[in-house]
Amino acid sequence: MNVQIRDAAVLDALKPLELAAYLRAKGWRRKADINGKGSLWLVELPDGEEFDVTLPLRQDLADYALRMGELLQTVAQVEGRSELEVLRDLMTTTADLVRVRATGHGADNGSLPLELAVTLVERSRDMILSAACATLEKRPSFAKRKPQQAMDYLRQVRLGQTEHGSYVLTILSPVSPELKAAQGELPGLEPVQPYERRVIRTLMGGLTALGEAARAAALDGSMQPFADAVERGVSANLCEAVVGLSEVGSGAPIDVRVSWSRSRPVDPKASVRVALSSDSIPIIREAARHFRERTPLEDFEVEGFVTRLNRGPAAKAGEVTVQASVDGPMRPITMELVPDDYTKAVKAHDDRLKVRCTGELAQEGRGLRLQNPRQFEVTAYEDND
Repeated sequence: MNVQIRDAAVLDALKPLELAAYLRAKGWRRKADINGKGSLWLVELPDGEEFDVTLPLRQDLADYALRMGELLQTVAQVEGRSELEVLRDLMTTTADLVRVRATGHGADNGSLPLELAVTLVERSRDMILSAACATLEKRPSFAKRKPQQAMDYLRQVRLGQTEHGSYVLTILSPVSPELKAAQGELPGLEPVQPYERRVIRTLMGGLTALGEAARAAALDGSMQPFADAVERGVSANLCEAVVGLSEVGSGAPIDVRVSWSRSRPVDPKASVRVALSSDSIPIIREAARHFRERTPLEDFEVEGFVTRLNRGPAAKAGEVTVQASVDGPMRPITMELVPDDYTKAVKAHDDRLKVRCTGELAQEGRGLRLQNPRQFEVTAYEDND
């Protein structure tokens, strides 16, 4: 059934400049301005037939919704699609649309248990954030304190309406439209893609590389394919996010798709869909563990009580152990301190005071060591209540 959109509230919500970007990307050309209130657009089909639409440019016009309805109807006719399909694309013109599909647990009816729905959102967020970090710098793992640019980007990303087809979570990553070069600029230069577009490219490239690494590692039993995939956006964070998504899918493949914003061209070779099979999840989980154990966590903040002191009679520096939280559980963390900081640690131990410092947390045998400890300070008394 070809649904016609007549809801004034829906049509009023369409933004004229976003529609202009959509029309331009679809091959329409602006023919004339209409008293600053609108513009006339034309398109010619391969058979020579022409269509025109009037795009209202002011949302305060009394007939704004009516004109938008007429535009929607004509565009749907030209594209040979339903108005509902065109409307969905119009509402995401200036965003790359990521779809994360969940199956199982009754998802076929378009619903999920609440706890699993929360997991789906949280792990999808982690997946996007891992790509945002990897876009700035390729690393095997990222610490809790993420780059500011990645966090600023994450605050712009929006959760869209869910879709049927099992249970489909939609994520809108805003991307600015491409502008043609101005007169006088050098022609032929490749336009620099905005950070937001590069994040989603990194996401899809990283997921593709992750699937390839899992298959290669299953065949040769080596971690090397995952290490090689770091340069393509694979990290412990991405691995852990994918493993978390697998908990929602109940053994079904993890399916991630992207619809690239029509307001900015994308390389035709860019991935639009990645499916990770359920039998790859144990391998990906093990890869995440290897990444975490063998890669120091940078700028890791340790806070806890000093439980051990060790310094030789003639030594200036000393070694201390602090009991602190590492992703939840309390773990002993060893570090070597310069003389002034070691003196602070001795006082904190004697007076039962908490200490705090920052460094690179690394696995050392079966224990943990904080490398390059800095900003060492005594913070608070132990709560004896």
